[in-house]
Amino acid sequence: MEEKKLKKGIISSALKDMGISLSILAAATLAGYVFKAFSLTDSDIIMLYIIAVLVISIITSRMQYCLISSVIGVGLFNYFFTYPEFSLSAHDAGYPVTFVTMFITAFIAGSLANKLKRNILIAEQNAKEKEEAALLAQNERLRANMLRSISHDLRTPLTSISGNASTLISNSLTLDEEARQQIYSDIYTESMWLIGLVENLLYATRIEDGKMQLNRSVEILDDIVQEAVKHIDRTHQKRMIYIDTHDEIIPVYADANLIVQVIVNLLDNSIKYTEDDSVIRISVRKEGDTAVVSVADNGTGIPQTEKEKVFDMFYTGGNRSSDSRRSLGLGLTLCKSIINSHGGTISIGDNEPSGTVVSFTLPIGDVKIHE
Repeated sequence: MEEKKLKKGIISSALKDMGISLSILAAATLAGYVFKAFSLTDSDIIMLYIIAVLVISIITSRMQYCLISSVIGVGLFNYFFTYPEFSLSAHDAGYPVTFVTMFITAFIAGSLANKLKRNILIAEQNAKEKEEAALLAQNERLRANMLRSISHDLRTPLTSISGNASTLISNSLTLDEEARQQIYSDIYTESMWLIGLVENLLYATRIEDGKMQLNRSVEILDDIVQEAVKHIDRTHQKRMIYIDTHDEIIPVYADANLIVQVIVNLLDNSIKYTEDDSVIRISVRKEGDTAVVSVADNGTGIPQTEKEKVFDMFYTGGNRSSDSRRSLGLGLTLCKSIINSHGGTISIGDNEPSGTVVSFTLPIGDVKIHE
């Protein structure tokens, strides 16, 4: 079966190249008659056939068509443009030399064009291989950076969890209720941070492999925001999070779970770089045919030179979070990938008088179309 397909492909390619060659030679012949009507010389008509062979050499896939086209071009010139016309005989004694010269010139020109085409194809292939090698090297560096970042960022919460668990195992009877509740709270907080890290890693893997699929439907944006805030409230009760919806019910066409993850990442980022009792404000509004969600905090803000870099994978900047835990640098990268996959945009700016505002857009949902 494979041999038949291969043979069929070869025949199809040969017929295509043959058709192209004959068409170009026919066009050259018609152009020759135009030249003759304007009393141009035989050398001008010969140049047409040489150009035709050049074009055939560039377009077709094999060198044989250059050779065959050179021979046919000489024959066409002899048959249509030499005396006697419409005959392969030539009465002028100088024509045989002209034919040989025409054939050699056309063949050499065609050969050079074919060789140039091959060199270009080889150069393109080499460039593609270099690009693939560079991409592979970049991916390897990303994986290495990820492994280093993961090993660093997992060590602190795992050490805390194992240490607290060991304390409970060894001294549970001697600890008072307040101490035990604090240990339980610490274990829960560190566990939730680990869960968030693993979720981001899973999303990063899907994006890198091109497997992220959107399960979009029409959702109420306020419900998505409330779900994200509920998730954050379970782990960070020391931040004051306000939601401003401008009393609007805004339907969006989106994958609700992914957008919840985006808002959670933005809130988590704000929490990392603000102190306890800080204010984080989520604003939801409608602008034309898009919905805009903004997450603003009153932290120290982001320097202008770093604003363009914060969406790069593994970029963590020079600042440390309020709990001295370094971020893996995936959150904003994932946010950008998710929002872009929805056809939206995401940007970062300054909050007044201090802090950062991250805003993203989503398409407005149409119940009639998407229900």
